[in-house]
Amino acid sequence: MKRANLLVRPISETIFSARQGVYPVAAKKLAPYGRVDYFTRMSGADWAIRLTAFMALACYVGALAKWPDRREPGAWPSALCLWSLGLGIFLAHFVCAFHFEHGWSHSQALAATARQTAKVTGTNTGVGLYFNYAFTLVWLGDCVWWHLAKRSHEARPAWLGGVTHGFMAFMWFNATVVFGAPLGQSLGWAALAGLAAWHLLGRRRNKLLKT
Repeated sequence: MKRANLLVRPISETIFSARQGVYPVAAKKLAPYGRVDYFTRMSGADWAIRLTAFMALACYVGALAKWPDRREPGAWPSALCLWSLGLGIFLAHFVCAFHFEHGWSHSQALAATARQTAKVTGTNTGVGLYFNYAFTLVWLGDCVWWHLAKRSHEARPAWLGGVTHGFMAFMWFNATVVFGAPLGQSLGWAALAGLAAWHLLGRRRNKLLKT
């Protein structure tokens, strides 16, 4: 009887939030034998946080896939369109996470980040929250720059573009693969492998066109 009650009791889903990747909504509850039920009932707030996170990741990956050809006219959606859409969805995710999970309290978000970081790395620090703030500002600033001064953005120094994309990729990797639940880790590795394969195929195609 006790086991049956455990099976029908809703299990808290793990979600991706702006504060520290994929983490339990409340206290993470595992099903018997360590299995997590990803198909259990979730509240509207849970769905809002989770879906906006993965939609933002999908747009980010799509924009990077189109990045090498961003200066050339191509099929819709363009890299700029996906970059902007991803930012908008991520901002919605950021708002949902802080509204539903932290009640717009920076101190609560900082404490939650420290607990999650200590659980994964053994270091009790909330510095990851500030990295997430920086991530949001970097994406916002880059997108605004691209819209307002497209030529300037496209002519920026290579080192600046490298730093920007390196930082953002680092944050996504940590949010999905390092701090993620199994689903988030799988998506993170799939995105990394897919982008690598896409760019390798693009380079090979360009070499064939030049010969």
